Amino acid sequence: MKTLRLILLCLIFTTAQNAAAMGPNTLKGPMSFIEVLNEVLIMRPVGLVATIVGTTLFLATSPFTGIASAAEPHDAFRKAGDALVVGPAAFTFSRPFGVYGYNPKGVYPDRRPD
Repeated sequence: MKTLRLILLCLIFTTAQNAAAMGPNTLKGPMSFIEVLNEVLIMRPVGLVATIVGTTLFLATSPFTGIASAAEPHDAFRKAGDALVVGPAAFTFSRPFGVYGYNPKGVYPDRRPD
């Protein structure tokens, strides 16, 4: 049990360090083993859970969104869908490894050598 706590604590600190050091759209050089591990074990599963929870919330609140959509500019469904479903899904499935931010336009920089 103590070993599992230690591993999780190390992964959390590694995630915080990588996110702070790399910034939202900085891709430099090949990814290290820790960065790949961070993506596969933490960032993608968290994004998947956020997508599932967001989709559930979107469906649960859709009657209220429909009421809110009656007034101009009639874009409540689009805004709610972007925030609760599209954003987390794009963060999980279309974001390249090593980028810790979501770009709504889907344009990300190429990884370049140091």
